[in-house]
Amino acid sequence: MTTKLVLASVLPGEQAQLADVIADISDQSRKRRYADWLVQQGDPRGQFLNEVLDQWDTGTGDLPKNKSYSQVWQRTCGITLLQTMRSGPLDSITTLFRYVRPALMVNPTVAEAELPVGVSKFGGLPDLPAGTPWPDFKGELHTFVGQINLAEIAATQVSRELPTAGLLSFFVFDDSANSGLVAVDWKMIFTPETSTVQRRQPDKPFGECNRLVPECALEFEETLDLPYASLYDLDSNYADQFLGCRRAKQIGLIKTHDDAYEEAREVLMPNREERSHLLGWSHPNVSADDPVSEGFRNLLTVASERACEMCWSDGHQLYYSIPEDDLPQHRFDRIAVNDG
Repeated sequence: MTTKLVLASVLPGEQAQLADVIADISDQSRKRRYADWLVQQGDPRGQFLNEVLDQWDTGTGDLPKNKSYSQVWQRTCGITLLQTMRSGPLDSITTLFRYVRPALMVNPTVAEAELPVGVSKFGGLPDLPAGTPWPDFKGELHTFVGQINLAEIAATQVSRELPTAGLLSFFVFDDSANSGLVAVDWKMIFTPETSTVQRRQPDKPFGECNRLVPECALEFEETLDLPYASLYDLDSNYADQFLGCRRAKQIGLIKTHDDAYEEAREVLMPNREERSHLLGWSHPNVSADDPVSEGFRNLLTVASERACEMCWSDGHQLYYSIPEDDLPQHRFDRIAVNDG
């Protein structure tokens, strides 16, 4: 398999144990059960997690750190979050836990050879069922952004919100040279059965801003993610106009938490404003507010990736989002796209 996974869970049965922790990251007893399970497996990570929880329960003092254990594991099981909350300090903001979501960071690299049909990738040619037309806008072809093979990420925590198999294919029509809009039109195609897909050639030339981009293999890396929350304008009389400000109030953040909260977001998802990722939260690059509307979930953020020679406007990101009610139903016909 050309797609690479950097997972938090490495033992048989560990994915389910970790899923129980993430289902309610605020419940430290779930982490205790997970730690005890690791101890039973003879895994020293269990003792370390128990030591972290022991110190957390005291209510004071920095939490233990150990660089010998995978940072991916520490981020995904909640250790990194607890450490950052305590040092912030944000440990009194317990409502913060309710906003934690699993995410998959996406790291593309240029493919050394043509990738097999049906694998996850950015760029190149799409793999679609026979007879499926290449999406277009007013007769001009969309840019193929990439595709995610859901079976390839079935061992990850985000997979629990997605179908167990199938191919998600992402397209966008870039009209920035004319209307100034990066995403004037878009298409996401869900193919439940990947055995039916074939490599699709464009049937006509591209227009001014749309083209084939270099094919890139993908590495997926697990983490947890925290949402964008705007604290700078929190005390202004127009704060409630912004989703980021309303969210900050819902979490219970105040302006003095700004630096600590930004650090917590950064340690979980480094370079988040220039980072492609699946699920989790949207992180604005140039937008004044969250680019994903209230009532929608971030499905896939695609950065201006140098490896793929993708540049959305002036280094923006693309945000494919899905209505919150559609995600658990695995309904993908009402996708929205913004850039920012």
